[in-house]
Amino acid sequence: MATKTKAGSNVKSDKYLDIMREEVLIPEAYLTALFWNNPEQYIFYPEEKINTKTLLNTPWAFYFGLGRKMQQAGVKIFDDISIMKHVKELNVMERFEKYGGFDTVREVMEEVEGFEPNLEAYYSEIKKYAMLRNLGGLFGDKVYEKNGKYDYHKIDKEDLYLYWFDKVNQLGLDGDAKFEEHFLLEGLDEDIEEWDATPDIGLPFYNSSRMTKICTGFDYGNLYIYGGFGGSGKTAMSFNKVVMSCIENEEKLLIIANEQGIKEFKKLLLTTALGIKKEYLYRQRLNEGSFTEEEKRKLSNAIEFIKAFSKQGEDKNNSKLVALVFMEDYIMGDVKKIIRHYANRGYKSVMIDTGKPSDGNAAQARWEVFTEDFKELYKLCRPNGGGLNLRMWVNVQLADNALTRRFLNEHAFGESKKIKNEASVVFMGRNVWDDEYEGGDSEIKAWNYRPKTKDDHFAEEDERGYVKEEFTLKRFWTDEKGNTYPNQYYLIFTPKNRRGRDNKGGQPVLIMQSNFNNNSWHEVGWCHIHDDRNY
Repeated sequence: MATKTKAGSNVKSDKYLDIMREEVLIPEAYLTALFWNNPEQYIFYPEEKINTKTLLNTPWAFYFGLGRKMQQAGVKIFDDISIMKHVKELNVMERFEKYGGFDTVREVMEEVEGFEPNLEAYYSEIKKYAMLRNLGGLFGDKVYEKNGKYDYHKIDKEDLYLYWFDKVNQLGLDGDAKFEEHFLLEGLDEDIEEWDATPDIGLPFYNSSRMTKICTGFDYGNLYIYGGFGGSGKTAMSFNKVVMSCIENEEKLLIIANEQGIKEFKKLLLTTALGIKKEYLYRQRLNEGSFTEEEKRKLSNAIEFIKAFSKQGEDKNNSKLVALVFMEDYIMGDVKKIIRHYANRGYKSVMIDTGKPSDGNAAQARWEVFTEDFKELYKLCRPNGGGLNLRMWVNVQLADNALTRRFLNEHAFGESKKIKNEASVVFMGRNVWDDEYEGGDSEIKAWNYRPKTKDDHFAEEDERGYVKEEFTLKRFWTDEKGNTYPNQYYLIFTPKNRRGRDNKGGQPVLIMQSNFNNNSWHEVGWCHIHDDRNY
């Protein structure tokens, strides 16, 4: 019969709990002493991260909790006078004396002087044993017993979590097979019929038929990378094309952000909605506040548009279509947990803004960490091999040394160029340079296609009956009142494309006209950019 522990977990055998208490005794004592030496540590490790229920050894749980109470009361140095004062105020003198009073902690406080660099290791070990106790309540003694390669002594808390998480996942699998067997030459006629009836087309990018055509959309089982330079509009463009598409098509989307929080994304949503409605409001006005009545009217209209756009109504509540998780510390192990958590709740589309090497791994070069991170992301995306069959979009900042390159390819990732190996599609974007506008030394010869008319007597048409129309990019435009404004054009490169052609394979560079003030991105045509570099 299961016994109830003081921490509230069901553990089948007191023997294992006693063993764990002994194994984690030193980390608990050392961590508590380090906190008592420097009470400010309690600020960096709040109660939701670690509290008295986290520690297995009751005496050290008591001392740890007493220290937090004193720190919260404003005590900066734990000495005999301040400790005794709070022990009496908290009415815990009996327990304090039972565990040996201040002498018990003081001895360890002296012992751990200089051990501060090990604090995180002690913390991680304590969290691991707390997890073990809770897992024991779910799975019983098998959590503590060595089985083949499984030995909880030899793995950290992250691997412990993933091991048992995968065990739970296995319960939902049909059979025990970990692979799928197929035969290449079989069933080709049936395959053609299936492909004809159910085309492999992903979610269309918002208001972007050309971009969608390049890679047949944003599809499940694929990792998409979008590379742009710092401050060039990576988030804005991705929001317009990916986020708005998911909202319009009622597809649940998870955004993992590490640069901009929920307030910035909500402002971007309203800005984009206003741009779609052609009700313009200078973007910075959302930061300045003190809105005029006209501005309030526009913002109210934008909210109503968003509700209609996301098809919210009496029979639907789509307000949770897009979930945003902000990560102060971008650690791939945590990213994977978050993605799995939301995938199990139906969020099968993911956007990461911005992908970067995991924090806290000083042993490896950053580009190596980055490459390994993308391997893990691809494993989550893929439709087989234990993947979750997700569609994932990751924004990545391009290397500064690529700012002088007209033609963008994987070398613009710098040392991290191997991340492209995990992606199905890689897009890259940059602003059109001044000398590429009309009349410049490197003027872009752009083109578009339009239906042939009766006036196109000698124009060569393609199989669709369309003719090619060439144009250049004008630096300025003039409104009906005679006011002149600068144009802003953006080039979208396709360095890699498993779902179609890439730039080296003949795919032209897509031209967009952008307006950051209302976050609009309109496709205007195509061009070729010459790659004059030897790599």
